Amino acid sequence: MYWATRALTCWYFSYWGDVPNSDTLEIYIRQRTIIFAFPTNHGLFAIFIAWPIEEFHAVRSDIEGRFMAALDCVPGLTERVRSGRRAERFYGTADLPNYFRRPYGSGWALVGDAGCHKDPYLALGVCDALQDAEFLADAVDKGLSGKSSLDEALSDYERRRNEATLPEYEQNLQLARFRPLPAGFMQLRVALRGPPN
Repeated sequence: MYWATRALTCWYFSYWGDVPNSDTLEIYIRQRTIIFAFPTNHGLFAIFIAWPIEEFHAVRSDIEGRFMAALDCVPGLTERVRSGRRAERFYGTADLPNYFRRPYGSGWALVGDAGCHKDPYLALGVCDALQDAEFLADAVDKGLSGKSSLDEALSDYERRRNEATLPEYEQNLQLARFRPLPAGFMQLRVALRGPPN
């Protein structure tokens, strides 16, 4: 592993039933938490909340209390959730190290979180996996077609993955430290997302 950083956050989540919800991912950033809320299978509503890693033991000692207190910081969301019922137990972890790993060897290759694990703060895992799979497919094609040696092609895969992922990795680390967001950060993200279709 390289470019490793210890875990910066702890996360807890559960599912609620009978919650009026939208069809989109909702993200709420508060002073010392980030909340993801979204509809999922069987009419359930998933809620994931992160706190700084330093708060892990306090959160773990009163998961439901801390979870609901975080939701109470988002008035529209807390009313919807409290009108429903929790359908699952709480799940959580503080085991979220950040690192890059050499993504290939003799007869194997890694994509996504297996090769570069990031804190879930920006929810980049699936996007990384798809991007890496494309880079890996290109490398395997070059190596097996004779355009280059397989070792050279896989080394190039690692380089491409690192170049594409490192800026988001570093940004994600900064955000997961719960430092104040840069001026205009949220406005830029909203503008990039564009109007709903």
